[in-house]
Amino acid sequence: MVLRPVGAGTTVPVPAPGVEEDSPFPQAPAGRQRTPVRHAVIADEPRPFRDFLSTELGNLGFKASTFESGNDALDFVRENKAELVILNVYLKGKLGVEISEEIKADTSLARTRVVLIGALFRANRFRANPTNLYGADEYIEEQIPSSELRQIITKLFPNAGRSLAGSEPKEFDEARRLARLILSDIIIYNLEHVEKGIREGTFFELLKSAVKEGRDYYDSRVPQSVRSTTNFFDETLEQFVELKRGELSRGQGAGTA
Repeated sequence: MVLRPVGAGTTVPVPAPGVEEDSPFPQAPAGRQRTPVRHAVIADEPRPFRDFLSTELGNLGFKASTFESGNDALDFVRENKAELVILNVYLKGKLGVEISEEIKADTSLARTRVVLIGALFRANRFRANPTNLYGADEYIEEQIPSSELRQIITKLFPNAGRSLAGSEPKEFDEARRLARLILSDIIIYNLEHVEKGIREGTFFELLKSAVKEGRDYYDSRVPQSVRSTTNFFDETLEQFVELKRGELSRGQGAGTA
């Protein structure tokens, strides 16, 4: 399967390989032993989601460096032996999936963990599980909530940040993932109606049949004990619609400026 990048992101200055962003943590007082720096790399277009990832990783004890170019990100990973790499599937230069494969083939980076970022709103988004295809350790969608991101990172790095008290049971995580997978299928098979519905505010009316089919499947796979206390399916759809409606509004505003 060949993945093609769709559209170019906004061009911004790219940090030179080996140049890191300022650490969000204060310097340790003189005479006190400093905790070794844990390097993380985020390769993604400059946008609020990348800032969100950087902030969350900082809270978990990582020093995150951000890149827009896949080539520059890979150079930095190799030079600094970054422990965590979060890659957008669609990048300038090398694709995120290509970088994932190169990292996993490099024995000097055996400790590096790779997370791929998917994109629900792109028609040619891959449908197979990327952790099977490209060696990545985890896969996230663009609208992942903070709590779930933290659970994923602490699963890959058990000592990252503080332990998460009261973590949700595995069934809750699986239900969230299933809801996102169902949403991705709805989008892929109804792209024209999805775009029209978001622009006109009629998403749930135009996709009524597909949404019902998705909800029925969700209900058949998720235990009643989870469904009785959560509403992940509806929350996932509503969050997606709000996210894309906001992106369209910002795009229209920029076009009329």
